[in-house]
Amino acid sequence: MNVAVLAFPLYVLLILLELAYERYSGRHTYRLADASTSMHTALLRVLLEAPLRLLLIVPYAWLYEHARWLEWDSHSPWQWLLGFILVDFCFYWSHRSMHGYNLLWGAHQPHHSSEDFNLSTALRKGAFQTGFDWPFYLPLALLGMPLPMFLLLLGCQLTYQFWIHSQHIGKLGWLEQVLITPSLHRVHHGQNDCYIDKNHGGVFIIWDRLFGTYAQEHEPVRYGVTTPVNSFDPLRLQFSWWRLLWADACATRRWWDKLRLWWMPTGWRPQDVRQQPWPSMPEHKYQGRYAPQLQAYAAVQMLLINGLALLFLFSLKQAAAWQVLMLAGLTLLGCVSLGRLFDGARYVWQLESLRLLLLTLAALSWGLQGQVLGLVLAGLAVANWGWFVWLYGRGSALSASPLS
Repeated sequence: MNVAVLAFPLYVLLILLELAYERYSGRHTYRLADASTSMHTALLRVLLEAPLRLLLIVPYAWLYEHARWLEWDSHSPWQWLLGFILVDFCFYWSHRSMHGYNLLWGAHQPHHSSEDFNLSTALRKGAFQTGFDWPFYLPLALLGMPLPMFLLLLGCQLTYQFWIHSQHIGKLGWLEQVLITPSLHRVHHGQNDCYIDKNHGGVFIIWDRLFGTYAQEHEPVRYGVTTPVNSFDPLRLQFSWWRLLWADACATRRWWDKLRLWWMPTGWRPQDVRQQPWPSMPEHKYQGRYAPQLQAYAAVQMLLINGLALLFLFSLKQAAAWQVLMLAGLTLLGCVSLGRLFDGARYVWQLESLRLLLLTLAALSWGLQGQVLGLVLAGLAVANWGWFVWLYGRGSALSASPLS
């Protein structure tokens, strides 16, 4: 049971409440393109979650069965509390390590790539991070924490971290001394020199105080990363940092540098390629380039893609394998196509046409098998295709222009 995934309806409700509050207060922290990218990054992680989670579950279960040192009483509330604290402790070291080494930072950097900070940012997770952070939790198996207890506590710990991604909640008095709060987590997402690599805790700030990574919010936070991705494509941003490392690995002359740069501290580069500049922080947020007339179309596609993702989750146990793979592929293609639309990519109209065509054909195949939902989805796909063709025919409406 993945608590963080089951809590998704709650996440959506809280995002809607934050949007409503922004409309009331007049302070805006959302942009459609950025929020859409965050949500679609979460979808990519969902698609990969099951196979990558096995990297954690299999060795954890083996260590628990064959090498555990202690026995836990799952009926004791004190042991549940202790377990929660230990899970957060392991998360701290996992999170800190993700920031500390080139290869690991590449898996975690997508979460920090947003130049906005709101509840949707909490959903912008590294799709491959589960494949890198699992060793940090294995000591809990040696301590004898049962696997079901661990997974439940880990899910609760991750769910807690959703609400701290907000700019609308100020400092919370004495709670700042114990818990990770929105103020303390804003620091963590800042690219200000005084904020970088601070406040790695998930629930408790105590670890940062003990191990020297604590910082308070004392100046306006500038969000994002120092090597900006400059794209709203959720798949592209997953590989942004690794692409920089790969370019350095290909360019450097020494084989030892080609190998070790992946495991060196974050930002380390071989001496002979340091003169080649990396992307630097711009003065303004990345806006992408897409016509304002496409905003309504993009919003509808975002809802449709998220609907496909929900259909994917609900069909995992009932549908045939090919249907599940088709839904996953259509969801992935939708995430990439919409991201490229926000970027104003030259080939986006061909890509979007292909996506809507494949979606129509897939939905019709389900409809012909007697599934009413397939016919409904086919109707939606055809309607959106007609809308798309109409927009494409307008010509001037599709000229790329910045949109905030």
